[in-house]
Amino acid sequence: MFTLREKKLIWIIFSIFVISIFLFPLNSQAANLHTLSDKLTRHAPSTAADHEIKFTTPSGIGTSGQYLHLAFGSGFNLSGLTVNDIDLLHGPLTGTETSENLTATASLTSWGVAISISGASIDFTHPTDNDFGDINPDDVVVIRIGLNAAGGTKQIINPATIGSKVISISGNFGDSGKLATAIFADQVGVGGETFMAPPNPVILNFPYNVTTNSMDLDWSQNNDFDFNRYELYMGTSPGVTNLSGDLLLSETDHTQTIFNIAGLAPNRTYYFVVYVFDNDSLNAPSNEVNAKTETGGGPPWPNPPAIPTIDQRLCPIFLPQTLISGTKPSGTIIFINGFSEDITYPTAITWRKIVNLSLGNNLFLIYARDSFNQNSDLLTATVSRCEVGDTNCNQVIDDFDLAGLAGHWEINWCFADFNEDGIVDDFDLSGLAAHWDSVY
Repeated sequence: MFTLREKKLIWIIFSIFVISIFLFPLNSQAANLHTLSDKLTRHAPSTAADHEIKFTTPSGIGTSGQYLHLAFGSGFNLSGLTVNDIDLLHGPLTGTETSENLTATASLTSWGVAISISGASIDFTHPTDNDFGDINPDDVVVIRIGLNAAGGTKQIINPATIGSKVISISGNFGDSGKLATAIFADQVGVGGETFMAPPNPVILNFPYNVTTNSMDLDWSQNNDFDFNRYELYMGTSPGVTNLSGDLLLSETDHTQTIFNIAGLAPNRTYYFVVYVFDNDSLNAPSNEVNAKTETGGGPPWPNPPAIPTIDQRLCPIFLPQTLISGTKPSGTIIFINGFSEDITYPTAITWRKIVNLSLGNNLFLIYARDSFNQNSDLLTATVSRCEVGDTNCNQVIDDFDLAGLAGHWEINWCFADFNEDGIVDDFDLSGLAAHWDSVY
């Protein structure tokens, strides 16, 4: 049995515990903000623009003292902005958005808005009364800044330099995220479409719901007028691109920004990137993210295949098509610039393909894939094509080339055998003459 003193001590400890529950409510687990986007009215450098920033918060903001920090980063100029130039709205995905009251300092029923000119940031602080102004978990949050706000008269000035600019969203409510917007010389045409400007890139969030063979991905939403599609690519080594990676998704609905990836190998690291394409076929890649699948039971998973090789060629290439070949691990297929079509396999460990060549250097990204859908490291190969008549491939056809051809007349000298028929003859001389004194 406890003594009277011990009973009193236990009761005090229990009382402190109960009081702490009410005084210090638990925060939601930190999570990534979803479907982030920023719609600008102008993208030109040093130009005033409205912003409409949207995102979904898994945790919500529902307690006095919690705040949301919106950081525009270096280059954005918020001078002249006041609380009247900002709107804060939120609501369920399929419901009506609620517009909150905003004042310079948080009050019982109003959100506080603090604008930092030097920090190019805005802080939104929850009302001091917990019963007002709550942003519920999974609410869509909309922040309008500029003339698009109900009382807006001032706008944010874009950075003076072009490029992709990152806007960060954080705070003490548990969620965080980033989105990217492009600054470029936007010559606006009829209908608001920009001429030959790259699309706004999206921010790709880190994978979640990771299992032994699957994971989920989501990214910020692109709201460009001339949006065409998203393309999601995956690789098993860093630096994945739309040439080296596997195309997992091509999505033409700009609101569809969530994708489940299945059929992965356990205990393997995968890398991802999302490309945005516009109607002019211009594209912009997102940031790259990666995640490692969980370790599974059963027999150990095999290692990825070894890197393939490409056979070296001593003679120059003059024709617009040529045969490239090399070796590969047994049981794999070859991908060249992201495609596996029209590649033949003379043996279990060799490959070959006829490729088209432009004048100059031609880049080929080559990798092998095994039956477990694992890719090897990337082989980067450059194949050069010279102009007909250029025996030394110095990009000019002159006396040196003519002398070389004449010195090897009617013999098999590959440096002047421009049609690759095994002999230097009249055909090769006519080809040299047709390009005489040309520079390419």
